[in-house]
Amino acid sequence: MGGHNDNLLKDPAIEEWIWMRQNTHRYFKINRRTAPALLMMGLAVPAATLYFAFATQDKVDLKAKVKTEWAQAYADSK
Repeated sequence: MGGHNDNLLKDPAIEEWIWMRQNTHRYFKINRRTAPALLMMGLAVPAATLYFAFATQDKVDLKAKVKTEWAQAYADSK
């Protein structure tokens, strides 16, 4: 049933876009248009992630609690 169907028409514009998308590394150049995106993805996003990780470190208790600890925490809150 399945398989390749060579009877389909191929749009040359789509085929060219697919080829350029797969070969971006050959044509990418750093210029005024691509530099902000490069800096954002290469520096700002990792820096923000690192800041968030250090800012929230040890502020959340991720340890699983047993039933008695939940009951004690509930009783302490009242």
